[in-house]
Amino acid sequence: MSTTEVTAALDIGGTKIATGLVTADGTVLHHTERPTAVEGRLRDPGLHGTVTAARSLLAEAGRRGLTVVALGAGFPEYVAADGRLTSREVLAWDVQPGKLLGAELPGVPVTVGSDVRCGALGEAHHGAGAGREDFLYVSLGTGLSSAYVRHGTPLPGRRGEAIALGEFEVPASVDPGWRGNLEQYCSGRGIGDRRTALGGATTPGAREVIARAAQGDPVADHVLATAGAALGTVLAMAVRLLDPAAIILGGGLGSAPGPVRSALEAAYAERTGARPDAPPLLTAALGPAAGLIGAARLATP
Repeated sequence: MSTTEVTAALDIGGTKIATGLVTADGTVLHHTERPTAVEGRLRDPGLHGTVTAARSLLAEAGRRGLTVVALGAGFPEYVAADGRLTSREVLAWDVQPGKLLGAELPGVPVTVGSDVRCGALGEAHHGAGAGREDFLYVSLGTGLSSAYVRHGTPLPGRRGEAIALGEFEVPASVDPGWRGNLEQYCSGRGIGDRRTALGGATTPGAREVIARAAQGDPVADHVLATAGAALGTVLAMAVRLLDPAAIILGGGLGSAPGPVRSALEAAYAERTGARPDAPPLLTAALGPAAGLIGAARLATP
């Protein structure tokens, strides 16, 4: 009796760990999420949450009578061509995830990639980027990163580090006094930190700041508006550098309507208004499944 073949997919984020069982055509048969454990400013100490999520996912595949033929996982770190993590900016890892995950599924290929490139890969083949020659994929959520995609393939750069949009400076036209980077200014975590630094109750992330703005908090409103303006201005600069056919906005904050997205669109339109046929700003079509679908495709090219 034949069984359905699937790829086990993991999308490890600073806020949550998502898992899925994905078929060859990109259909997600099973999808779960759990919060990422926090250790100081780093997340998922020892990757225990990642391994636990993988075990649960493989058990679910067994219960459903599905055959797991590969495992793909995206991580919010710099990732080299051989699947090694080369940074510890988000996760408190001490053993390479490929080794840990391989031990859970002996004999089955395990592929590790950058989470933003996985999201971009999913959108390239099954989402808003399908059929486009190239595009810039931007993931704005807990953090901020990007991937340039050409002919369906995210370009990693020589060291796998061509994802660091968040390391850009904040334009002086938006905030001349800011001394941090763009991620610290306009990511979900950065927005929370900025509002907290301006006084009042602690606001851990953008969701709480948006709620405060909706209640009439003018400081929260300013933080959100400037976050969107900064990213919209930088994306207009990126257009001058890459000249992509489109920009696709993903991540929980980037793809959601609201004050950040509105300010981003306004700044982008202003900065690209004199340019004929400026690349459109598109919303990622796959939502939270983009990273899982891309991780599965990365593992089964």
